[in-house]
Amino acid sequence: MIYALTWIAIFSGGALVLLFLISLIGGLELDVEIGSTDVETDAGGIGLIKGFLSFISVGSWVMKVMLLTSSNPVLSLVVGVVSGTLAFFLLNYIFKLLLKNESNVNWRMEDALFQLGDVYLKIPANEGTGLVSVNVNGVNRELKAKSFKNVELETGAKIMVVKVDDDYAYVERRLN
Repeated sequence: MIYALTWIAIFSGGALVLLFLISLIGGLELDVEIGSTDVETDAGGIGLIKGFLSFISVGSWVMKVMLLTSSNPVLSLVVGVVSGTLAFFLLNYIFKLLLKNESNVNWRMEDALFQLGDVYLKIPANEGTGLVSVNVNGVNRELKAKSFKNVELETGAKIMVVKVDDDYAYVERRLN
């Protein structure tokens, strides 16, 4: 029994590490998702296959250690199942923490509309162009800009984006 648990733990742990490396380094997700479960990888979880492998790997190692130190196989089974379940939930929680800071890098010019920012490069009056720094979806973006009211906006001026088109953000000076 101990021999079988050792090989189960080695193979499931090795497969688990391999899947994690493929996911983290290569970005390839080789996992199964069912509906909107808590272990869904889109929600930042570890997925069903990785969750099952972590449960089997940790549970079998703990059962092996318990069988070596205790003569009670029922207690070993219970402790192995509990530790496998804890490992699954702990790994799921860690992955959710890691992926919480993931940001959406896709954005459109319309996302900058009515956002506040600063003039980065002076915007001359009368259809002149400059650069503004605007926080769009939590990321500071530099946008080509024109003055909405055709007035000069100096570097460092506080602005708000009031209109956008494909190429330019039209800005005006913030009053406060």
